[in-house]
Amino acid sequence: MDISTVERSFRERVSEKIQVQPREINRFLVLTPFMFDDGDHLVIAIRKEGDQIVLTDEAHTYMHLTYWIEENDLLSDVHQTIIANTLSPFGVQDIDGELILEVPDHQYGEALFSFIQAILKLSCAFPKVGGEVDQSSF
Repeated sequence: MDISTVERSFRERVSEKIQVQPREINRFLVLTPFMFDDGDHLVIAIRKEGDQIVLTDEAHTYMHLTYWIEENDLLSDVHQTIIANTLSPFGVQDIDGELILEVPDHQYGEALFSFIQAILKLSCAFPKVGGEVDQSSF
């Protein structure tokens, strides 16, 4: 994975403000200008897993959702259905609370665009202050 190619693809497709910073061997933090409603930035990393390149939120989105929803409630069948229905159009998988998107055929920019959309849509799927989840849109 040539990180300069990855970063260029991210900037061309998503935003010129994106930066990619090395963290470990085959793991890089992707800094974006995108935030949750409360001002926290999305946490996104790109890493190599065997022969596959993946984008991951490193389970940050679930952690962020637990600011408003109890973890046990978030893991309920109803909420898990909402999560699955929100993520599936973007090809994002929920693996034990970690959101993961495989990057197909070096399409880094397209994958990052979809991943950001999935995270932001998921964050909007749950009310921030009390109330019930509107399941009619899922």
